[in-house]
Amino acid sequence: MNKHELEKRLRELGLYSSYFQRKELKPLAQMLKEGEQLNCILTGVYGGNRSMMAVTDRRVLIIFAGVLGTGEFKVVKREAVRRHWFNKKLLFSEAGFATENEEFVFANTQGSMKKFFDWAMEQPLPEAVNGPSER
Repeated sequence: MNKHELEKRLRELGLYSSYFQRKELKPLAQMLKEGEQLNCILTGVYGGNRSMMAVTDRRVLIIFAGVLGTGEFKVVKREAVRRHWFNKKLLFSEAGFATENEEFVFANTQGSMKKFFDWAMEQPLPEAVNGPSER
């Protein structure tokens, strides 16, 4: 996906004005695969760094874009997510999800992102990723 397509999707979600200047958008656009649909992004403190979480129909991407152009990212397949949560507070909301072996927690995130995050994490996985269901 290119940055223009990503910006278009952010406008569709009504999130463009909140995130258009984030330096994580460039690596995010490069990481999204053709046909993958972005459903939510939010920022918060993860691993001691201000980072971005992007939830797509197939994966959860965690991106830290460093000051000197260095960056780190983690990719978790959506089918590996066992549970998710969003603790909305006046200040210092928290979003997170867990796989069988690991928990991912974003502290100090935007409380207004609760509905997007919950909606994105509850979307069914595309059949192409999971394969046809067995009967």
